[in-house]
Parts: sequence; C-alpha cells; structure tokens
Amino acid sequence: MTNRVTRHFVNVEGRRVHYSRAGDGPPVVMLHASPVSGKAMSLPQEVFAANHTAIAFDNPGFGLSDLLALEQPEIGDLADALAKTLDALGIAQTAVYGRHTGAAIGVEFARRYPERCSLALSDGFPLWASGVAEDRIKSYLTPIVPTWDGAHLTWIWLRYRDQFVFWPWHGRSADKRADQDVPDLDFLQRGALEFLEAGDGYRVGYAAAFRYKGLETISQVKVPACYGNRPGDSQFKTMAMYPPEAWTAEIPREAYPAAVAEREILGKHPAKGEVPPAIPCGDLPDRTTLDYVDLDDSQMLVRRFGEQDSRTALVLIPDLPGSTALHDDLIKALGRHRPVIALDPPGHGESDSAPGFEQTVESWAARVVEALDRLGVRRFHLLGMGTGATVAVEIAHRIRSRVASLILNAPPSLAPGEGAALAPRYAPSILPEWDGTHMARLWHHLRDQELWWPWFDRRRATMRRTDPRIGAEELTARVREAMKHPETYRPAWEAVLTYPLLARLAATAVPTVLMTAPGDLFARFIDQAAEVCPGAPVLRVGDTAEERAAAILSHLPG
Repeated sequence: MTNRVTRHFVNVEGRRVHYSRAGDGPPVVMLHASPVSGKAMSLPQEVFAANHTAIAFDNPGFGLSDLLALEQPEIGDLADALAKTLDALGIAQTAVYGRHTGAAIGVEFARRYPERCSLALSDGFPLWASGVAEDRIKSYLTPIVPTWDGAHLTWIWLRYRDQFVFWPWHGRSADKRADQDVPDLDFLQRGALEFLEAGDGYRVGYAAAFRYKGLETISQVKVPACYGNRPGDSQFKTMAMYPPEAWTAEIPREAYPAAVAEREILGKHPAKGEVPPAIPCGDLPDRTTLDYVDLDDSQMLVRRFGEQDSRTALVLIPDLPGSTALHDDLIKALGRHRPVIALDPPGHGESDSAPGFEQTVESWAARVVEALDRLGVRRFHLLGMGTGATVAVEIAHRIRSRVASLILNAPPSLAPGEGAALAPRYAPSILPEWDGTHMARLWHHLRDQELWWPWFDRRRATMRRTDPRIGAEELTARVREAMKHPETYRPAWEAVLTYPLLARLAATAVPTVLMTAPGDLFARFIDQAAEVCPGAPVLRVGDTAEERAAAILSHLPG
C-alpha cells in the first residue's frame, strides 16, 4: 500500500484531464469546488487513501484540465464527462465525493449512472432558489480581464479571500458575514493561484452549479447518497430544505476531523472492483503532450512534441524561475521537425520540490539527468532558454558524451563577480502576504525587467531600448507560473546569477551555438559568452517562436 500522491494526465475524446491518485483499495473519486482545482482535495485525499484509491480530478476548465467544448455546459454534461474519463481509466464503479460544484457533479453522476456509483457523498451540496441562482450568476461571477497595471491580481486575491469573510463575497454587510475563520496564507495562496489558472473560464463551471436544480435531483438518486454539511459553510443553512427521507449528516467544522468522518461514511458503501494502474497520456493534435516522470521522491513534468523517432531528440530547459508552459509555442515550432522533450526542473512549473531539495543549478542539472535516464533518453541536443542556459551548461559539463550539441538562448553570461553583486537584491520576495501585495510585487518586478537593466535602477541611463514584453496576457502567464512555487523564486534567481557560467562554459567541450533576440533579458551579454566559445556561431534572431526555431534547426546537426 502507498499513500504517496502521484499526478497524471489522460486524454478523453480530445480533451486533456489532469488528476492525482493515492492509496489502494476501492476507488473514491474526488471532485472539488469552484474556482479551485483538485489540489484543494489534498488533505481528504491523504485521509481517504488509508482505505481507498483516492482519485482527485481537476474539473473541466480548472487546474490543468481542459474546458468542455460546449458554450454553456450544465452539471449533467460535467457528469457525463466524468463517466467518459472513468471509462478511459478503466474504472467500472466508484464512490464519489464532492464539494459544492463537485458535489453537484457527483450527485448527478450517481443519478445518471447508478450502476457505476456505490455512494455519492457531498460536502456542501448546492441548493439554490431560482431567483437566487440567477442573481448569483449576474453579480457573483465577475469577469476576469487582465489589465496593464496588474490590478486584476489584487482583485483575484481579495475576491477569493472575501468569500470566507462574507457570503456572498460581494455582500459586504454585517448580516452577510461568513461564520468561519479566514484561512491561512498557504490556503489563500493556493486558491488564488488556482483562480488565476482558471482565468475568465472559471465562470463556465461555476455558473453550471448555480443553474443546477439540486433539490429536485435528490429524490431521483437511486443509490446511497449522503448529503453532508459543515457549520460555517455557505450551504449549512440549507439542511432544513432536505426532504425527510434524505440521508443528511452534520460534518465537523475543522478540515481533518471532517475528512475522518467522511472516510467513515465512504466505508459504508465501498465500490466493487480494482483500480487499474495509471496509463500514459496520449497525444492530442497540434498540442504538446504533458505527463510526469516518476523520480524516487518526487515527480517532474515533461512536455513533449514531435514524432519520437530515430532522430536525436532536442531537450529544452526553460527560463528559470519559470516553466516549460511559457515556451509552448517554441516547443511546437521545433517539434514539427524533430522530437522535443522539455522538463520543468524541481520547484518550477508543475514539478515537485522534494523535502530538503536545494534550489541550485547543480541540483537541477542532476535531477534533469535522472529524469532523462528514467525516460530512456541517452543522447540528445540540449537547448537552454535564458537563465535555463546555466542548467544546460552544467548538464553538458557533467555528461558531455551524451550531449550532441548545446544551444544557449540569451544565457546570463555576466562577467565574474557581476552576477554575485546583483544576486542579493535582484529578486524580491514573493512569499504570500495577507493583503496579496506579493502578487503585485512580482508583476512589477517582471514588468520593470523589461524597462530597465537592472530593473531596480530606474534611470534614463539604464533604460532598455527594445520593445518591452509587457502585454497584460503575457505578464499574467509569467506571474501564474512563478507563483506556483513562490518559495523558490528568490533562491532560483540567486542560483543562476551566482553560477560561474562563463568558466563552466569555457571548460565544456561540446559543440555550441549562441543565439539571442534583441528583447531578451540577457541579450547584452551574448558577446561575453562568445569570447569563451571561440568558433561558436552567434545567431541574432527575431522574437517569434518560428524565427527562433528556424535558426536553431538550421544549426542543429543530425
């Protein structure tokens, strides 16, 4: 038996679904509330995994799962999508546990597929009068529109926090005060980030829950269904609305006792049959394939594109701190001509950071090599993007016989001592703050990097003269990826700025290509890299993924 949580993707009729699983035994599917993701289920998943195979899905449009291809899906559509996902995973029958939106999906799944559901357990099943539901959709589900100044980030933080202060969140009067504590910073950080991940699409699944005729459904469910509610929850006062024959339960207010009580209820009607092992994620047309490689103590996200054939693969290391998601267009442009494998190093993007793992270039390089070994990748071309060039150089230095060539895009090739002098003050802390200012701080750090070098020296003499990459959508994506691991942001910058890149590069006997676009952060330092790589081509390219890919491919042997 293992209670270790592992994460996976599965493709379901052309749609990507993300989920995690832990434990052994009869399955219980876990469906989260809006606007968060399956990560919100981490505590009950740990508790349930003692007796079950606990599988937590990202609902359509949340976390890393795609939206349904419907303009206005209803809860029934989401329940049907769940059934198809279980088909893809080979799960014939399951218990279902859901919170709020997830509770509606779970109960509707039980109604539609009674032979496939041993028990539906809800934690805050949504019951709305029709007029209230219509008002909620109009006033509760505010559109999210990224703005040039990053103000939408503060709105998201306070909007998410205030749903624990008022009910509804926009009530803001004494009679609307919520009967609960404001969660701790880690909880708020996770929820606000998942809200940001869903973006304006959060309104799609959320609205379906408000439109759902929950009260009418209860009498139609023919399998055991327990409707649990916790004191302090927004749905707790609806317990008086249930028909007398409904199985209701008052669940403890606190999270851990609640999960223990819910595990006991789940044990009354376990599902039949075993849960097959997780299956590899299949490809989707013109989209990168996402999956995880299992390491001894963690998982690393792998993003692939291109035919996995006899051609030597190109391995991409992303700009750090950051993730491969920010290079998706480049990965596809390259992958149309040869296989590309891109990895999020530990503590970045969707890759875990194992307990005690040090955020250093050397540690990242060692884990990337370990992942490539697990994937069976023996010889490869190596592309380092921006600060990711430090990791690429370290890998090439360590296992040079396996690296066919080294391509460095705008490496941070500062003169000796220059990076070390910058490191202590270069990156601000983005650890969560109670008022959400850490998100605004990151936004303006990333924005000012495009306007001055270094970003904190805001004088005419230090002005960057290239077109700044400060579009609201682009900056929002960069904030989103960095905020997945706020604790690694400053250490990552310190690691790449203090790494002896020029000395290490000079000692790395691997065919090397240098390239940069004018707007790259470290474009001004490309000549310093060229000085220690005599004979290395220096490619000055345009800023699009297609232009970069064409330049790389034209200098890529074999």
